[in-house]
Amino acid sequence: MPKGAAVKYTQEQLDFIKSNCSLERKELTIQVNNRFGSTFTVDQIKSLCTRKKWNTGRTGCFEKGTKPWNTGTKGVCKPNSGNFKKGQITWNKKPIGYERICSKDGYILVKTAEPNIFDLKHRLVWEQANGAVPVDHVVAFKNQDRTDCRIENLMLMTKAEMVRYSQSFHKLATPQSNESCLLMAKLKNIKHQLYKEVL
Repeated sequence: MPKGAAVKYTQEQLDFIKSNCSLERKELTIQVNNRFGSTFTVDQIKSLCTRKKWNTGRTGCFEKGTKPWNTGTKGVCKPNSGNFKKGQITWNKKPIGYERICSKDGYILVKTAEPNIFDLKHRLVWEQANGAVPVDHVVAFKNQDRTDCRIENLMLMTKAEMVRYSQSFHKLATPQSNESCLLMAKLKNIKHQLYKEVL
Protein backbone atom coordinates (compact mmCIF):
# COMPACT_ATOMS: atom_id res chain seq x y z
CA MET A 1 0.00 0.00 0.00
CA PRO A 2 1.46 3.42 -0.97
CA LYS A 3 2.70 5.56 1.88
CA GLY A 4 0.08 8.05 3.02
CA ALA A 5 -2.81 6.14 1.42
CA ALA A 6 -5.86 5.59 3.63
CA VAL A 7 -6.21 2.07 5.01
CA LYS A 8 -9.61 0.59 4.18
CA TYR A 9 -11.27 -1.87 6.55
CA THR A 10 -14.39 -3.90 5.97
CA GLN A 11 -17.18 -3.70 8.50
CA GLU A 12 -16.46 -7.29 9.49
CA GLN A 13 -12.84 -6.42 10.14
CA LEU A 14 -13.81 -3.39 12.20
CA ASP A 15 -16.24 -5.44 14.28
CA PHE A 16 -13.58 -8.10 14.91
CA ILE A 17 -10.93 -5.53 15.90
CA LYS A 18 -13.34 -3.73 18.22
CA SER A 19 -14.41 -6.96 19.95
CA ASN A 20 -10.76 -7.98 20.49
CA CYS A 21 -9.27 -4.55 21.23
CA SER A 22 -8.19 -5.64 24.72
CA LEU A 23 -5.46 -7.80 23.15
CA GLU A 24 -1.92 -6.48 22.79
CA ARG A 25 -1.59 -4.74 19.44
CA LYS A 26 0.92 -7.22 18.06
CA GLU A 27 -1.26 -10.19 18.95
CA LEU A 28 -4.37 -8.42 17.61
CA THR A 29 -2.61 -7.70 14.30
CA ILE A 30 -1.63 -11.37 13.92
CA GLN A 31 -5.18 -12.53 14.59
CA VAL A 32 -6.72 -10.03 12.15
CA ASN A 33 -4.30 -10.96 9.36
CA ASN A 34 -4.80 -14.71 9.97
CA ARG A 35 -8.58 -14.39 10.00
CA PHE A 36 -8.96 -12.11 6.96
CA GLY A 37 -5.81 -12.88 4.97
CA SER A 38 -4.78 -9.21 5.20
CA THR A 39 -1.36 -7.59 5.61
CA PHE A 40 -2.07 -4.90 8.19
CA THR A 41 0.91 -3.69 10.22
CA VAL A 42 0.95 -3.29 13.99
CA ASP A 43 1.14 0.50 13.55
CA GLN A 44 -1.96 0.51 11.32
CA ILE A 45 -4.01 -1.48 13.83
CA LYS A 46 -2.66 0.63 16.67
CA SER A 47 -3.59 3.88 14.86
CA LEU A 48 -7.09 2.57 14.13
CA CYS A 49 -7.69 1.65 17.77
CA THR A 50 -6.36 5.04 18.91
CA ARG A 51 -8.65 6.93 16.50
CA LYS A 52 -11.69 4.87 17.49
CA LYS A 53 -10.70 5.00 21.20
CA TRP A 54 -10.78 1.24 21.43
CA ASN A 55 -8.49 0.93 24.44
CA THR A 56 -6.96 -2.23 25.84
CA GLY A 57 -8.34 -1.44 29.29
CA ARG A 58 -4.85 -1.44 30.78
CA THR A 59 -3.74 1.71 32.63
CA GLY A 60 -0.09 0.82 33.22
CA CYS A 61 -0.70 0.82 36.99
CA PHE A 62 -0.93 -2.10 39.40
CA GLU A 63 -4.54 -2.80 40.24
CA LYS A 64 -5.48 -3.11 43.89
CA GLY A 65 -4.64 -6.57 45.19
CA THR A 66 -2.21 -7.34 42.34
CA LYS A 67 1.16 -8.72 43.41
CA PRO A 68 4.12 -7.05 41.61
CA TRP A 69 6.59 -9.35 39.85
CA ASN A 70 9.51 -8.15 42.00
CA THR A 71 7.89 -8.73 45.41
CA GLY A 72 10.48 -10.11 47.82
CA THR A 73 13.49 -8.69 45.99
CA LYS A 74 15.53 -5.75 47.21
CA GLY A 75 15.23 -2.79 44.89
CA VAL A 76 14.02 -2.98 41.33
CA CYS A 77 15.85 -6.19 40.45
CA LYS A 78 17.53 -9.10 42.17
CA PRO A 79 21.13 -8.59 43.33
CA ASN A 80 23.82 -9.32 40.76
CA SER A 81 27.55 -8.91 40.43
CA GLY A 82 27.18 -5.21 39.64
CA ASN A 83 25.29 -4.27 42.82
CA PHE A 84 27.04 -2.49 45.68
CA LYS A 85 26.93 -4.30 48.99
CA LYS A 86 26.48 -2.54 52.32
CA GLY A 87 29.79 -1.15 53.57
CA GLN A 88 31.51 -1.65 50.22
CA ILE A 89 33.84 1.22 49.23
CA THR A 90 33.44 2.59 45.71
CA TRP A 91 36.40 2.31 43.35
CA ASN A 92 36.57 6.10 42.88
CA LYS A 93 36.43 7.10 46.57
CA LYS A 94 39.04 9.74 47.35
CA PRO A 95 40.94 9.84 50.67
CA ILE A 96 41.02 12.86 52.98
CA GLY A 97 43.79 15.15 51.75
CA TYR A 98 43.01 14.47 48.08
CA GLU A 99 43.36 17.61 45.93
CA ARG A 100 41.66 18.63 42.69
CA ILE A 101 41.34 21.81 40.65
CA CYS A 102 37.80 23.23 40.47
CA SER A 103 36.65 23.27 36.85
CA LYS A 104 34.58 26.43 37.42
CA ASP A 105 37.07 28.88 38.90
CA GLY A 106 40.49 27.18 38.91
CA TYR A 107 41.00 27.09 42.70
CA ILE A 108 42.58 24.02 44.32
CA LEU A 109 40.14 22.10 46.52
CA VAL A 110 41.24 19.72 49.29
CA LYS A 111 39.08 16.94 50.70
CA THR A 112 38.91 17.61 54.45
CA ALA A 113 36.13 15.31 55.68
CA GLU A 114 33.63 12.63 54.72
CA PRO A 115 31.45 12.42 52.79
CA ASN A 116 33.17 14.49 50.09
CA ILE A 117 33.67 17.74 52.02
CA PHE A 118 36.10 19.98 50.12
CA ASP A 119 37.68 23.30 51.22
CA LEU A 120 39.80 25.86 49.38
CA LYS A 121 43.48 24.99 49.73
CA HIS A 122 44.74 28.59 49.86
CA ARG A 123 42.41 29.36 52.79
CA LEU A 124 43.58 26.22 54.62
CA VAL A 125 47.24 27.22 54.10
CA TRP A 126 46.53 30.75 55.38
CA GLU A 127 44.59 29.50 58.41
CA GLN A 128 47.32 27.00 59.29
CA ALA A 129 49.86 29.85 59.41
CA ASN A 130 47.75 32.74 60.71
CA GLY A 131 44.53 31.39 62.24
CA ALA A 132 40.98 31.66 60.96
CA VAL A 133 40.18 34.08 58.15
CA PRO A 134 38.20 36.96 59.71
CA VAL A 135 34.64 37.66 58.65
CA ASP A 136 34.35 39.86 55.53
CA HIS A 137 37.92 39.00 54.49
CA VAL A 138 39.31 36.95 51.62
CA VAL A 139 42.71 35.47 50.82
CA ALA A 140 44.12 36.86 47.55
CA PHE A 141 47.00 35.61 45.36
CA LYS A 142 49.90 38.01 44.92
CA ASN A 143 50.91 36.58 41.52
CA GLN A 144 47.35 35.85 40.26
CA ASP A 145 48.12 32.10 40.08
CA ARG A 146 45.25 30.33 41.85
CA THR A 147 47.21 27.09 42.01
CA ASP A 148 50.19 28.69 43.82
CA CYS A 149 49.14 28.24 47.44
CA ARG A 150 52.48 29.00 49.10
CA ILE A 151 52.02 31.22 52.17
CA GLU A 152 54.46 33.75 50.60
CA ASN A 153 52.02 34.16 47.70
CA LEU A 154 48.94 34.85 49.84
CA MET A 155 47.62 38.17 51.13
CA LEU A 156 44.66 38.88 53.41
CA MET A 157 42.25 41.44 51.97
CA THR A 158 38.92 42.81 53.17
CA LYS A 159 35.98 42.50 50.80
CA ALA A 160 35.87 46.32 50.61
CA GLU A 161 39.51 46.36 49.51
CA MET A 162 38.76 43.77 46.84
CA VAL A 163 35.97 46.03 45.57
CA ARG A 164 38.53 48.86 45.14
CA TYR A 165 40.89 46.39 43.45
CA SER A 166 38.20 45.26 41.01
CA GLN A 167 37.14 48.84 40.25
CA SER A 168 40.55 50.41 39.72
CA PHE A 169 43.39 47.90 39.44
CA HIS A 170 42.15 44.52 38.20
CA LYS A 171 42.59 45.36 34.50
CA LEU A 172 46.03 46.89 35.11
CA ALA A 173 47.35 43.95 37.13
CA THR A 174 49.82 41.41 35.75
CA PRO A 175 51.42 38.48 37.58
CA GLN A 176 54.43 40.72 38.25
CA SER A 177 52.49 43.84 39.35
CA ASN A 178 49.47 42.27 41.05
CA GLU A 179 50.90 42.51 44.58
CA SER A 180 51.43 46.26 44.10
CA CYS A 181 47.88 46.58 42.76
CA LEU A 182 46.52 44.81 45.85
CA LEU A 183 48.48 47.15 48.12
CA MET A 184 47.23 50.19 46.21
CA ALA A 185 43.68 48.90 46.62
CA LYS A 186 44.29 48.78 50.39
CA LEU A 187 45.52 52.40 50.33
CA LYS A 188 42.59 53.53 48.21
CA ASN A 189 40.17 51.89 50.63
CA ILE A 190 41.84 53.63 53.62
CA LYS A 191 41.56 56.95 51.75
CA HIS A 192 37.88 56.27 51.08
CA GLN A 193 37.25 55.44 54.78
CA LEU A 194 39.02 58.63 55.92
CA TYR A 195 37.03 60.68 53.42
CA LYS A 196 33.79 59.24 54.80
CA GLU A 197 34.85 60.07 58.37
CA VAL A 198 35.59 63.70 57.45
CA LEU A 199 32.16 64.08 55.90
